[in-house]
Formats: sequence, C-alpha cells, structure tokens
Amino acid sequence: IMSGWDSYIYQLQNKYNEATGAYDITNACEHAAIYGQDGTLWAATSAFKLTDYDFDLEQEDGSTKKVPCSEFKAADGASKGSKKPTDAGIRMNNQKYMFLVHNADSQSCYLGRQGGGGACVARSKTAIVIGSWNKAGEMSNGQLQNPGLCHELTEKMATYLTSQGY
Repeated sequence: IMSGWDSYIYQLQNKYNEATGAYDITNACEHAAIYGQDGTLWAATSAFKLTDYDFDLEQEDGSTKKVPCSEFKAADGASKGSKKPTDAGIRMNNQKYMFLVHNADSQSCYLGRQGGGGACVARSKTAIVIGSWNKAGEMSNGQLQNPGLCHELTEKMATYLTSQGY
C-alpha cells in the first residue's frame, strides 16, 4: 500500500461539494480501491482486496472444475471491455459480478453483483480505480447507495488521477 493515498479512498466513498467546500454525502460507495495497472495495491478500504485463488466453476453436468481466478486480471479486463476476462468470469472481493456496460471514452465499465449492488472499474493513465455499491447500504442523506453516484465518483477519480500524471 502506498502511503498518502488514503485520502483518495475517502474521496471515492464520499461526494464532495465544491460550492460548500464540504462532503455533502458520505458512505456513497461500500468499498473503494486504487491499484496500479501492474496489479500493485495503492490503497483500499479495509474490507476490500483483489486476490488470486482457485475457483470451483460449475460444469454443465453439475460437477465442478477448479479454474484459476485472478481478481485483478478480472477487473483490468473488464475495464478494457472484456465480458469474461478470466475463466471464472468477473470476480472481485470474492464476489461474482456481471458485465453490464463498457464506456470506451471514460475507459470504464459498470458491473452488477448477485444479490444486489455493483461496481464501477475505471482506468487512469497508470491506475485502475474501483468503487462498489450495495443496494442495502445507507448513505448519510438517508438514501440507499446507487450505481449512478458510485460510477460518478469512480470515473471522476480516474479522470483526476490521469490529470495528475497517474
């Protein structure tokens, strides 16, 4: 983990209002992370980590087959528009995600999660920025976490990092 990057994680999880100079919505994202494009973790919320493991993939006959799962490769591939970047599909933080939309202009993708929620994965010049939301997660304004705000904060951070040379 790179020192000094925790404030970026805070900005990914909370919406800053430039007019008032304060965060007007907190807990907008359940988890947030920034990885270098080489897979190095720069910063993340404490309960979020991309790992490598063997995944039991269910076969057509009901049996399972162990396939390697690199969650970083899944996030990286999804951000480039791949709907199935690994044999295990798209998995992050040991949860399955479904590819919904890729935006080539912002180099980002939107993902849905089984059980409700989802994520946004966006690329900067040298980093991969991840924000996830939970449909049951309550924000400071009393509303539930939602994809729109998660995507906005994640893509905004990737754009900012690119403007700073990252």
